[in-house]
Amino acid sequence: MLFPQATTVLAVWDWRTGSQIMLIRCPEFHSFTFISDELLLVAFVDGGQVSLRVLAVTPGNSMSLAEDVQYLCELRFPQLRATVEDVSIISEPSPTSTVLNITAVPFTASTDVLFTVTLRYSMGTNFESALVLLVPRSIILYQVSCVSSSPPKYVGWETWGPTGSRMLDIEPSDVWVCHSYGMKFIHKDGEANTSVYDLNPYATRKDVNTANPHIPWKAMKETKIGGRRNPFKMDVITYLPGREASLKLTPNEHGWKAAMITEDHIVMVQSPHDPTRKYAYMAM
Repeated sequence: MLFPQATTVLAVWDWRTGSQIMLIRCPEFHSFTFISDELLLVAFVDGGQVSLRVLAVTPGNSMSLAEDVQYLCELRFPQLRATVEDVSIISEPSPTSTVLNITAVPFTASTDVLFTVTLRYSMGTNFESALVLLVPRSIILYQVSCVSSSPPKYVGWETWGPTGSRMLDIEPSDVWVCHSYGMKFIHKDGEANTSVYDLNPYATRKDVNTANPHIPWKAMKETKIGGRRNPFKMDVITYLPGREASLKLTPNEHGWKAAMITEDHIVMVQSPHDPTRKYAYMAM
């Protein structure tokens, strides 16, 4: 929990025992989420360098200053030339979820999950925008295992980013934030359309049009962040395998404010022009 006090702290509690197991003063983290019961993923900004740091949740209720906290791994973004306004991380379902996961045949659902990192930035005084980085938990854990056997802990962008993530030049809602579930991510594209991205490697490898013919899946091409409004000092190309589909939303005379995603449905939120907020569900 982050507390908006004069001295900000990051406190981690074990609600099963009612005990506080970690406390960090002045964390300077923009956002955080759990990778597992034992690992935290935090977004860190140091000048022109954005990174994702993996921290071990250490029992013992010891208080630490942020600069003294030992992290297991740091995954660096490309160097920035823009000013960072905010960085947020979300994932659904929670990696620490207690939902029963049946793995016996024929149930073979993936246990991987996407971390959606939204970077909001400004360039000069007249331009603000955002981009989204999608990175699977399996990629992060793999990098942690690599640096544990061969330091340094710093992992440069070229080592992990291009093949292990997807960076999208989109600006998601900062209110209706359930953009991802499992290995899928959704982005509302215009008034009546939405784009869905699926980075599940098993779904990517199979024939995308035979399994679900009503969804026009196609293989994702490489994605590029470039041009004069590129927030980075270099063009950024990512090509983690995946598939994407453009879907028409259920018609609504007032339009849709946002689209979110669950395990097997799209959730649409009505535009605020109507005095009563309405929601609709569309099966995938």
